[in-house]
Amino acid sequence: MIAPQCSALGPLTGLDETAESLHSAFLDPGAGGCEQAPPGVPSLLSGSDVKRDEIDKAVREAAERAGEAGAVLVIMFIGHGTTLGQMPKLSFMASDSSEDLSTSVVDIGHLLSQVLDVHGVQGVIAVVDTCHAGGAVPDLGMLAAGVRQGATRLALLMSVGATEPAYGLAFSRALVRVLREGLPGAGEFLSPAEVSESVSKETGTDSRLVTMDGLTFQPQPWLARNARHTAGNGGLLRAVGEEDLRRALEPLGEAVAAFAVATAGDLGRLRRILEALGQHVARPDQHITYALRTIDRLTDAVRTCEFLSSSWPGKPLESDRIRRAYAVAARQPAPESNADELLRDCVESLCLRVPLAKGSPTAPLTDFVATLAVEDGLDRDTPQLTTWSRNRGAAVELTDAFAVQERRVAERRLRLVVSLHAAVADEWPETLLVWLLDGDTLVDRKDFACSPTQSGVERQLGTVLKWAAVKARNTGLTLTCIDIAAPSALLANWRPEETRLGPRLGFHYDLVLRWSDRLSLPAHLGLINVFARRQLDAMKSGAGAPVSWLDKTQTTELYELLERLGDGWSEHALALSHRPERLAELLDSLLASAPIVLWPDSPGDLPAASRDSVERYWQQLPGEFSAAYRASWRQASGQQDPADGRRDLARVRSVWLDEQWLDFCDWFETHSFDGENAP
Repeated sequence: MIAPQCSALGPLTGLDETAESLHSAFLDPGAGGCEQAPPGVPSLLSGSDVKRDEIDKAVREAAERAGEAGAVLVIMFIGHGTTLGQMPKLSFMASDSSEDLSTSVVDIGHLLSQVLDVHGVQGVIAVVDTCHAGGAVPDLGMLAAGVRQGATRLALLMSVGATEPAYGLAFSRALVRVLREGLPGAGEFLSPAEVSESVSKETGTDSRLVTMDGLTFQPQPWLARNARHTAGNGGLLRAVGEEDLRRALEPLGEAVAAFAVATAGDLGRLRRILEALGQHVARPDQHITYALRTIDRLTDAVRTCEFLSSSWPGKPLESDRIRRAYAVAARQPAPESNADELLRDCVESLCLRVPLAKGSPTAPLTDFVATLAVEDGLDRDTPQLTTWSRNRGAAVELTDAFAVQERRVAERRLRLVVSLHAAVADEWPETLLVWLLDGDTLVDRKDFACSPTQSGVERQLGTVLKWAAVKARNTGLTLTCIDIAAPSALLANWRPEETRLGPRLGFHYDLVLRWSDRLSLPAHLGLINVFARRQLDAMKSGAGAPVSWLDKTQTTELYELLERLGDGWSEHALALSHRPERLAELLDSLLASAPIVLWPDSPGDLPAASRDSVERYWQQLPGEFSAAYRASWRQASGQQDPADGRRDLARVRSVWLDEQWLDFCDWFETHSFDGENAP
């Protein structure tokens, strides 16, 4: 919150009090819901001694913190605003600003452009209440050419247009009332558009709202929680359901639009009202058709939530399982909620927002349930499942979804582990140690001698795969998954999926890179696998991708970074936003501190779209990396591939540690001696 008094233009009555009220409303967990600033960092700058340089510094540092946290940044500017010369561009007046000196004013539009282009910032919500506030709009066209190439999001609320005066901070005062009192009939969360419209009506002014959305695969932002929302945890519909129902009913008149839905029976009654309404029109009305379809999907969502909460025949549903299943069905991150609210949000989204233009509108929800069922080992003929699918008219759809899920599970049963841990320093090994596993069961193992060069290792991979293919046929299963374990010095630059064995190895196999040092831990790192299990558990506890992005400054100051990691600064995956020259040395340190490490595939900064793709595909990683590499190869060969973000993901390299690899490390420790298999 920036609210300076400017002596050059005279004091604004009530500015300090209004700024404090608005600042407090945005920090209220039941209203604006913003996080408190770190200790010692002021989030409210007001009064007669707020200089221009201080404003620039505070906003930029806030953007950096938001980027590190992967958060939405909320910025508010209230006070004096003017225009210089004939340009309809807002100049915000700091305490030391002068109308006659352009270098003394704050260019809000330029400042917003800068913070929107900061990596990791999930969006910017900005409030400007000054004269000429409409001149605060940044150059949105230039953002497409910025660091993030337009992959950013803005909601800018302005009290007046670029050529209009503002009076008495009326916009800010009305905004405080909306945040504190909420809006009747609105959903659990208030969008910037809803708030802007309500404030305009209350003040009788024509406030302005400018939005830009370059993060189409991310959840839509909300400006505040609605203080008048009454559904709460026990309500029938969540935010998506309430919003879509309200939108569907609005064109049909006030009587229908105001119909209260609190129970499943209310949905049925509303449907009958719409059917009766449809009988009085000469031809089918598109608004009635759309409303009926919305009610049917909401009914499906309500019944499915009841089924999953009360009659689910499998294991109790946990948040992490729900998020994984949603990511499989929706191909996007799960909503940012928890526990029962998460389940209801996911189901409503699958019924209302995810269905594609082509294909069955019920398929995403069916895929979601099938994913949960297969994970629990349920049969497709489980009575509760068949009853649920038949009631929805989706019996065949459920069978098809089961078939897809079961095929995926079968394809991942067999796993080939190829370890290069016999390598010394940055040299290639003379022996490849190989295991073929069926789940947790050892099928066979063998050592393969090779020339101690990259080409020697890659040539021998062909021999390894011939051996594994014969063993796989004897099990009746197909081998598609390969783990490549190697020291950090090799992992930094080697791309085993590009090995040419005729076609690239990665065209027919999904490869995951592992850090081989975890197989034979030195004494000073003896507990890192134990700690890794705790880190992986912590990474499951929240929504979104649990990634801490490290910039060039942090990776340069390696000692300080490792000290912070040792003090518990992050239990997330570590990702480099910039590829350092001495990557191998850095990886060796980071891989001992985090279970998962990501970095750019080429020198320089990782594009914003690639960082966003990590968020989008997180629940499907590391397997989705292989699909991304295949997509990039097809593009390079002139083949068209859907613009689904995979080519952006292909710019990311990774070393991935999960429970499966930790279990193998434990097994290896039990069945080996001094790094070699016991006789």
